[in-house]
Amino acid sequence: MGYSTDTRTLKPGDIFVAIRGERHDGHDFVPDALGKGATGAVVERSLAGLPHGMPVTIVEDSERYLCGLAAERVRQTRSQIIAITGSVGKTTTKNAVSTVLRKRHWVLSTPGNFNTPLGIALTILNATLLSGARLVLEMGATRRGDIAHLCTYFPPDVSVVTNVFGVHLSSFGSLEAVVDAKSEIVQALTKDGVACLNHDALRVRGMAGLNGGQTIFFGRGAACQVRPEHITASIPLLGDHVPAIAMAAMAVGRTQGLSDVEINLQLEQLVPERGRLNRLSGVDGCTLIDDTYNASPRSAEVALSVLRGIPAQRRIAFLGDMLELGPPSAAAHEHIVRLAGMVSDQVITVGPLMGALADSAGRKHFRNSEDVVRALGMTEVYRPRDGDVVLVKGSQGVRMERISKALLHPGLDPDAVLVRQNFAWTQV
Repeated sequence: MGYSTDTRTLKPGDIFVAIRGERHDGHDFVPDALGKGATGAVVERSLAGLPHGMPVTIVEDSERYLCGLAAERVRQTRSQIIAITGSVGKTTTKNAVSTVLRKRHWVLSTPGNFNTPLGIALTILNATLLSGARLVLEMGATRRGDIAHLCTYFPPDVSVVTNVFGVHLSSFGSLEAVVDAKSEIVQALTKDGVACLNHDALRVRGMAGLNGGQTIFFGRGAACQVRPEHITASIPLLGDHVPAIAMAAMAVGRTQGLSDVEINLQLEQLVPERGRLNRLSGVDGCTLIDDTYNASPRSAEVALSVLRGIPAQRRIAFLGDMLELGPPSAAAHEHIVRLAGMVSDQVITVGPLMGALADSAGRKHFRNSEDVVRALGMTEVYRPRDGDVVLVKGSQGVRMERISKALLHPGLDPDAVLVRQNFAWTQV
């Protein structure tokens, strides 16, 4: 028996949980869910017209109900929680930690960006937890209190903070608020807990003072228990952030009884994730660097560094808007476009925020990703050639993966290698 909040992905036998969202109310879809084979429903109010005898549970708050069920399952199985947060790199760190821990433990990790209370609860409830499982949970936040709220249901045994940058400032309001929010994952630890903190990030390093348990620093400093020389693995990932991710995974692995030899062997098993600096074969002999999962100024800098480091006939950067940056947005976009002009032979920008920038030599601009795809099909001007390396980067809302799909080698299946290819996303 599973739980579902979306009739588009509901499986026969699931229990449908009605969630009230900003744009849709799940209660309106209960009859549809039952028609698709749901065996029951969790709702927040009585509904007329449901089949007689259909199991319906009425609760005060559907999300809190699911979180409570998931928290109880964690307690029953005596599972340990490794919680991960940071402004960038959370998902890749989560996957690296999960890969390392699978050497000795049964591991469940949140898929994709399931880093909210609802996403984490559904992940736990729809899995078969073994006793003593390791739950590697990505925890996201858009305002103070979000992570503290998550930790009330899923208190961490080990907390990892990767870094802190000015991401989601439109909702946080200030960098200080971002730091406070990320530090909640450390403050949630008991005296038996362990915080694994990036010593190279000053704002993260300072969180050690908020920890009631043990702290393991990873980074380049002499005070770090995990340093670059401890990583001997050849890791098949792109980007100058990879060493920090590997060190974070080693720090966690040591808390779970793994040796450095075991950890390095596991790190060599890492594979690039869809939409995150994934090197793919492109059309007409080009190399495609697909980094379309999301974007921030820091992740765009990393992506452009990768583009600069790959030998190429030409380097081409398709750059979409970076969303939710707040007041620094205009300056951040100008910085990234200027940097792109230094490392690329051709810069193509997408979206209204990029369009508001002053014209610069050699930059081409499109209103949206659909217009780019049309241009790629109608003219050779923007189409890569053999030997070119092409970076596609932008925030989720700009849907830059449409461009990656148009540039993908015809022998590759977009559903297998690109993000947001399922039916629900293609309708957005």
